[in-house]
Amino acid sequence: MRRANIYWFLQSVFMKSFNHNMKLFFPTSGNGDCIFCLADKGDGTCFSMMVDCHVFTPEIKAIVTDTLHCHIDYLVVTHIDIDHTDGICNMLNQMPELRIDHIIYNNLFVKEEEGAQVEPLTDFEKEQIKKMKTFVPKWKPSAEHTVAAKEALVLSTLIQRNWADAWDKNLKLINGEYLSLGELGNMFIVSPTQTAIDELNKHILDEFARKFYRKYPLEQGKEKGAELFELLSLLYNQKDLLLENKISSSTGTMKAEYEKPDREDTSKTNRASIAFVWELGDKKILLLGDATSEVVIEGIKAYKQKNPIPLNATIYFDAIKVPHHGSDVNLSKKLLKHIDSPNWIFCGRTSSAPHLHTLANIIYQPLLDAIQKRRLCFNSPYYKNDICNKMKIKVPMLKKEGIEIDVAQINEIAL
Repeated sequence: MRRANIYWFLQSVFMKSFNHNMKLFFPTSGNGDCIFCLADKGDGTCFSMMVDCHVFTPEIKAIVTDTLHCHIDYLVVTHIDIDHTDGICNMLNQMPELRIDHIIYNNLFVKEEEGAQVEPLTDFEKEQIKKMKTFVPKWKPSAEHTVAAKEALVLSTLIQRNWADAWDKNLKLINGEYLSLGELGNMFIVSPTQTAIDELNKHILDEFARKFYRKYPLEQGKEKGAELFELLSLLYNQKDLLLENKISSSTGTMKAEYEKPDREDTSKTNRASIAFVWELGDKKILLLGDATSEVVIEGIKAYKQKNPIPLNATIYFDAIKVPHHGSDVNLSKKLLKHIDSPNWIFCGRTSSAPHLHTLANIIYQPLLDAIQKRRLCFNSPYYKNDICNKMKIKVPMLKKEGIEIDVAQINEIAL
């Protein structure tokens, strides 16, 4: 099953002489994401980008200290959710000596805090914030670096402590242009859209009004606005997670799963998740965070217009990080008509993800001519739904249908 796509086949042949040594590390990080994008400098060191982190494990700390020598060129936080931010909070708390050159983190309320006029918190509001914190899951700081509970919980507070200059709070994510990463190549944001950002912004403002019984002061901003935004987002996501965990993993056949209609993730924080293309030389990586198909399709169309690429072309990526741990509502057949790769990376897990429906959507899409076979890369040795082992069993059955895939439990790809 193949898709003829002469545009990308010829381009891939033409670009072979512009190789860069790149590696992707995606170590196990609790239930969530943690990805390192590395580019070899040629002197034993590398340019680096770290994207998200749920649990700051000893293995991840060793990558930061031994491989990166306590220097991260770009730290990207795709969105505010426990399984993407907790490990980053822990890392920043444990390693105040860490050098970070640039931080990309889209906190929608942070700009209000930078204004000349900021409304102070009332005693009632301070008390409400304390109560909110008791409902949000907390990571535990290490014994040698204890901090106050409110600082341990809030990423923006930790960033401001030692890395305020690295955080570009006025970075425009929605402009259809490339962001230069210097020696690390270029980034093109494909999610969120302005509509998704506006939806999340309105929701958080409504949540503020509900919990604090009055309207958020839009024009002059609010003291600790970034902290409020994070707390309200985390509480919202906690409710989403409880709903998600009630869904059991499908046990039907692959073909039956593929034929089921796709559903769309309605989480406002996921719809506002950062997703982007990382380009370096002839290599292209698509990192989808927890973004939704509907939003990413709009971003991919903008990416095609920028390059330019025919609107009906399927883009070849050297690797794709599957959105939202392989949830059944974040990778639709419609989106897969625009993207393909020999390497599909699944990071993290929930009680129902990676989901068989998402795997079927990937497997049954016709292959690009430039791809011999797809490899499904699972970064965890354990899944509640045992999906990795189930897929290994299905490999010979799929081969009888004329579909060849590889299934691997790995944590690193060299490109």
